[in-house]
Amino acid sequence: MTGFDYDTAFARTVGWVTQPELRTLRHSRVAIAGLGGVGGSHLLVLARLGIGRFHIADFDHFELHNMNRQAGAAMSRLGQPKVEALREMALDINPELDIDTFPHGVSASNMDAFLENVDVYVDGLDFFAF
Repeated sequence: MTGFDYDTAFARTVGWVTQPELRTLRHSRVAIAGLGGVGGSHLLVLARLGIGRFHIADFDHFELHNMNRQAGAAMSRLGQPKVEALREMALDINPELDIDTFPHGVSASNMDAFLENVDVYVDGLDFFAF
């Protein structure tokens, strides 16, 4: 196996974005709260787009009933915290990622840290599940 090279890995993103825009994406930070039905998919797609930095938050673990709709759900990940499983999946796409995890979700006590130096926030919370 050869070493990772960002420019090679994301060369085909150019066309969707320009080369200067790809450099911007590499240094951008996206915060994603909720890694279930949509948040996990958002993380993986954005990692494949070339985004280089993330804050990800979810307090939940993968369970069997997540299989039908959640990107990180797999038999090998049952019981794992969603933030850890999806962090590993994203790092498999780009091992140079800077990913800070918030395994207790987002609350008033950590909101400032969660949004610190963030360029874009992506909402993946399941409001219907409260």
